[in-house]
Amino acid sequence: MISPLSLANGLTLLFALLCLWTSASQSRGGITTLGRLALPGGFSVIVALMLLASVFETSIFHDVLWLASFVVGSFLGRRRGWALPVRTDKTTGLLWLPRTIDGVVASLILVAAMSIDFISALAGELIVEPAYIAAISALCGGFLGYRVLVIALRSIRPGGGPSELSRLA
Repeated sequence: MISPLSLANGLTLLFALLCLWTSASQSRGGITTLGRLALPGGFSVIVALMLLASVFETSIFHDVLWLASFVVGSFLGRRRGWALPVRTDKTTGLLWLPRTIDGVVASLILVAAMSIDFISALAGELIVEPAYIAAISALCGGFLGYRVLVIALRSIRPGGGPSELSRLA
């Protein structure tokens, strides 16, 4: 069953586009703050939770699919967060990140899934099962959310003093 077009469809697409926009600005690398770094992950987790709440005909399979997708995405995001070379300046709270494309790719997948969901609701025709759309969003949300969580934990852990980032800012 496909639900009619509602505000939730528009909001999930809007949050996915915001996720892409903020990920694209970070993909160039450079110096940023922890708050700006957290935006794509936050937007993607909001989308995943909104879609989890909006699946009408749910079953244990759909719940397990969503949870498994979130766990896989979280594992991949955690691995990527540890693999990224990050430099931090504890005195100013600035972080330096290298150029990456992984956040943009996850955000593009999220935008594509939300576009399919929006078009399905607009046309009233089921293109992809809503539970699978929710699982894709959980995968992307887990990846982006845990990626930023690990980077944040790495940046605030004790040790190290001022770095060259304070001179660049």
